[in-house]
Formats: sequence, C-alpha cells, structure tokens
Amino acid sequence: MRNYIPSLNGLRALSIFSVLLVHINIQEFSNAYRVPLLGDRELGVNVFFILSGFLITTLLLQEEKLMGAISLKDFYLRRVFRIFPVYYVLLLVYLVLQLAGILHFKPTSWLTSLTYTKYFNWSNDWESAHLWSLSVEEHFYLIWPFIFKYFRRYRVSFAWAMILLVPILRIVYIKHPVDFMNPLTIFQKGDALMWGCIFAIYRKQIDARISKIPFIFAGILLLLLCLDRSASKAMPLEIYQWTVVPFLKTTGTIGDLAVGALILSSISRTQTVWYQLLNLSFMNYIGKLSYSLYIWQQLFFSHAVGLFGRLPLNLLLIFAVANISYYFIEKPFLRLKGRREVRTHPASAGGGKQALSLPVADAV
Repeated sequence: MRNYIPSLNGLRALSIFSVLLVHINIQEFSNAYRVPLLGDRELGVNVFFILSGFLITTLLLQEEKLMGAISLKDFYLRRVFRIFPVYYVLLLVYLVLQLAGILHFKPTSWLTSLTYTKYFNWSNDWESAHLWSLSVEEHFYLIWPFIFKYFRRYRVSFAWAMILLVPILRIVYIKHPVDFMNPLTIFQKGDALMWGCIFAIYRKQIDARISKIPFIFAGILLLLLCLDRSASKAMPLEIYQWTVVPFLKTTGTIGDLAVGALILSSISRTQTVWYQLLNLSFMNYIGKLSYSLYIWQQLFFSHAVGLFGRLPLNLLLIFAVANISYYFIEKPFLRLKGRREVRTHPASAGGGKQALSLPVADAV
C-alpha cells in the first residue's frame, strides 16, 4: 500500500493556477490592464520548491527507517524516471519547432536546457525560461541526498546553514549583482527547498504547535504580497532591497515559513473547509497534472506560435497537451518506476509496510 499524503495535490493545483494566472497577466495584457496582485511571478514556484524539500526529505526519512540506509542509486533512478521523460520530450518538440523556423534558441540556451543549468541564462528566451526552476531542483537533488546519507550528524546543521546563508546572498547580490548568482539561481532559492526539509524533519514537533486554521497562513502570504506592493512604492529603494526582498516577500524567509506551516496545516487539519477544498477530486486531478502543465504552459504563452499562444485557445491547448503528456509519458514511466521499486524492495510493497515511493509528483 503506497503512502498517500492528502492535500498536497491540492496545493500543487493552487500553485500551477498561480503560475498560469501570472503568465496570462504578463503575456495577454498591457501594463495598464495588469492585475497588481498577480505580479508575484515566483510564489507558485516557491511553493513547489518547499513541497519538493518536504517530500524528498519525507521519502529519505521513510527509506532510512524502513531499510536502515539510503540508496543513492535508487534515489537518482527514481528522479530520472519521474523528471527526465517529459522534460526531454519538450526539448525534442522545441528542436522540431526551431528546425521549422517557428522558435529560435541560442546555442547557449540549448546547452543550459540540456544540462539542467538553465538558471544561469534563463533570460535568453521566453520559451525555455521556466526551466530555471527544474535546474534549481536538480541541483538540490544532487546535493541534499548525499548530505543526508553521508553526513547524518550534520544534515540538520547543513539545512539551517543554507536557510541562514541564502538571505545573506540575496543582500550581497543587491550590492554586487553577478550573473551566476541572479535571483533565479539556487544561491537565492536554496532556502525554500531547505525550509521544506526542515518542516519534514520536525514535522511532528511543528505540527503540534501551529494553529489549527490553515487560512491564517494563506492570509500571511496575502499580507506579504500586499506589503511588497506598497513597500516597493513607499520605501526608499535601498531600505526596501535590504529588508523586504530578503525576508518579507512571499518568497523570502517569512513567506517560506508561512508556506511550510500552510503545508503541514493543510495535511493534518482534516475538519477545515480548506482541507476539503484541497482534496476535491478536481484539485487532485489538476495536482497530478501539475508537472506536465508547468512544463508545457510556457510554449502556449509564446507570441511565436501565433494564434496558438492567445486566449482562450492557448489554455485549452495547455490542458489538452498536459493530459496527453501525463497519460502517455508520465504514467508509463511512473509504472516502470513502481515495478522496479517492487523488485528492489519487495518487503516495502506489502500491505503491512509503507512503500518507499510517494505517489505524488515532487518536481517543478
């Protein structure tokens, strides 16, 4: 029996809706008609980051408890099955569209896309810009499981060190902007992933102390969004950059804390309206599609594809292609991953034990 964590697909659904709304706001409307509260381009992705840290660490803790050790080989094979197929199919489609003269990518853009280093030159083009988040995730996958396995005594210290260091790097970047440390790199986003790890490690302790009302944490995020909008206009630029940007944005330290608390509260407070909303069949369905939706949506918000990139046809195409992607690419590889896990860890597949895999996508 696989271990299913409720509400997480619902949170994914809200996150991908946030991404779609922001891109509609940017690509479909002129500055005069844009909705100011939809200007936060990174909140939805930040939620995905914290979810990833939370889920990956939960998976590692589960494997360590069940098997007595972590298999890095199995971990990375699971990541390959989960993330690579849809990602590289997208790049194959991009190659075809470039050969057809519809899209145009620089050689450096191809290099960073193929090697999961897109955050170094995400601004080269619109169509592959969103892959910056996947490169952040992949670098997290390379570092954290290794620390978790070989430096057990220091894993928590490492997580806290990253959480403290990254906001400092955000401040350093303000004074000394360098391309390799731009705001969409792991140097400025790594703390979100590590907050997810901390919330997984201390899940029971934190859950026992947080409020029973998830709306409080959603409200905090809304307040931070409004604060950012007002502070950016009312405060001197330097003070805003030194205080709000590193700590008080929805993607800063306080925002990450609110998202982490919201995740735990959404899982455990089963009697709330919020919990019921997140676990509607529709929200679960969108959450399952969220990885494919995220991968493919950028193409259909591109002006290069003409009518296919305009409302409402682009939204219909995004959901149609995401369904094809999920059912014909993602699911077959997930089944292969599941069969391999049963062969590798047969005891964990039995009804009396928890399986090592979580049937929820943790990428994006």
